[in-house]
Amino acid sequence: MSSEDSIQHDDVKKTKLLLIGNTGDGKSSLGNFILKDNKFETSDDAKSVTQETSGCYGEDDRSDIFVIDTPGFNDSEGGRDKDRQWNQMISYIKEQEEIEAIVIVFNFTNAKPLYNFTATIKMICKIFPISDFWEHVCIVWTRCYCCTPEKKLVRQIESRKEKFLLEFEKLAKETTGDEIIKIPMFYVDSCPDEDDDNSRSEEEIEMLLTWACSLLPINVERVVKNGLENEKIVIEEKEYTEVVEVKNGFVKLKTEYMRREKRIRYDGSVTYSDWELTKTKYKIKPISRIIEKYINYD
Repeated sequence: MSSEDSIQHDDVKKTKLLLIGNTGDGKSSLGNFILKDNKFETSDDAKSVTQETSGCYGEDDRSDIFVIDTPGFNDSEGGRDKDRQWNQMISYIKEQEEIEAIVIVFNFTNAKPLYNFTATIKMICKIFPISDFWEHVCIVWTRCYCCTPEKKLVRQIESRKEKFLLEFEKLAKETTGDEIIKIPMFYVDSCPDEDDDNSRSEEEIEMLLTWACSLLPINVERVVKNGLENEKIVIEEKEYTEVVEVKNGFVKLKTEYMRREKRIRYDGSVTYSDWELTKTKYKIKPISRIIEKYINYD
């Protein structure tokens, strides 16, 4: 965002939305639909277009709305690139004066939207260590096509509500200890055909913004101090002994000592480094002592 844009919006009551979701679920398209302008690059390709977190204001009656688009953190690359994206997102959030709403974006046509995404939501909870975290969260279902017959759409919406509100109640209890939460859900077609009547989606966005504007802002000074510092490193060690020579009633033993790092990451996932050889020791022992050891062991 340019300094000119910043000055233009300094005296305006702003509402900021943070979009979080899987790659390909339509975060960037939703951001454009909310802002009524093509601010974010989009693609029909399964690979993520958004590589860094960025935000934009809308135009005209959406000039007080600021949408923050993020990469899909479920991308298969993971590792260091994923860490870089998390860190860049956190740094970007730090630069904001406030954020009102965290918008979790799901694809309405995906039968298992929470698959491989629960860890991301848990990490967002850690980034926003506030007692009323879930009061700032809503779900927007994209690709809720406006051409779908109304009765069929109503049935599908009720099915989503019944199933996923229970899932999020469970998730809330695991993350913040909240027993009961009510998460607003909105259903939009953010990429309708030009001649389609998409007034239902527009009304859903109006309701989303009304809800978001009613929230007290999240203090971003508290947001990121937990960040990625919660990664835990455990050193694992093992040793491997083998016979390298038998001669004149003696056995020459070779013992290799190995170690690796086990990293329990901020999102709950576990990664391991390769085993590294730290030292090698040789010992010569009488065969009788080796045999005695195994006899006693048995």
